[in-house]
Amino acid sequence: MLLSIIIPTYNSLSYLPAAIDSILKQGFTNYELLIMDNNSTDGSKDYIDQIQKQDNRIKFFSGSDNGIYDAMNKGIALAGGQWLYFMGADDRLADPGVLQQLLPFLQQEWDMVYGDCTWMPEGKPEQGEWSYEQFIKVNINHQRIFYKKKLFETYGGYHTQYKIAADHELNIRFFCNNHIQKKYVPISISLYHAGGFSANKFDNAFWENWDAIILKNFKPHLSAKKIYGSLGTYIRHLADEGKTMQALKLIGKNFIHTGSPGFIKLMLSYILFSKKEYAG
Repeated sequence: MLLSIIIPTYNSLSYLPAAIDSILKQGFTNYELLIMDNNSTDGSKDYIDQIQKQDNRIKFFSGSDNGIYDAMNKGIALAGGQWLYFMGADDRLADPGVLQQLLPFLQQEWDMVYGDCTWMPEGKPEQGEWSYEQFIKVNINHQRIFYKKKLFETYGGYHTQYKIAADHELNIRFFCNNHIQKKYVPISISLYHAGGFSANKFDNAFWENWDAIILKNFKPHLSAKKIYGSLGTYIRHLADEGKTMQALKLIGKNFIHTGSPGFIKLMLSYILFSKKEYAG
């Protein structure tokens, strides 16, 4: 069983050696490491060229890409492994035994295997089996997940129109698909560097298409009340952007499906507060 580890990079030399070192120290050795570099100018190329000569499992690809998810799609196309794992250049595997611990599960009939991670530098754990109720509100870090390559061949890769939340959209697609077999294992997989690419950013394209992403995928698993009740984040964002009419329309849809006056009151109060802020 060959595992392909894919790391997209751009000017990440200050973090990259630690990420690569955490892979090279693994007891399990049947992997290839694909480093997808977006024409870095910080010395990353020279560093990777050097270590590539020392280990033929390291494969380096440098060229222009259309963002991190485009780089990940290119890595998927080049990967020779039956299983894929995606790391950020500023992440690390949790300890040298991670891949060996996961190996028995990757040899079974699961399509996705996921464990736990720790947000660094805070040391905040993200752990446990992810429920649909959690998923509709918060993405699960892809640094926790191992994917069979055939999933991407069957169901498609990252949709690059979502510049920030393409991993969330893909995870929703895969986790909500009853044909895909998922397995949670209580193993600490990675140290995830909080404050990276997608931190504190809002993907407007993702949320503008929320009905095709969230409503469509979660409808077989959750009630309309829970689905529409998850829109608070988007409604607040619309209010912050001054898009009052769009926010009010979603509040109306929420009330139709949830009949929750408390939610309506909370959202309307937020909109009124936001308008006062702009007026001030």
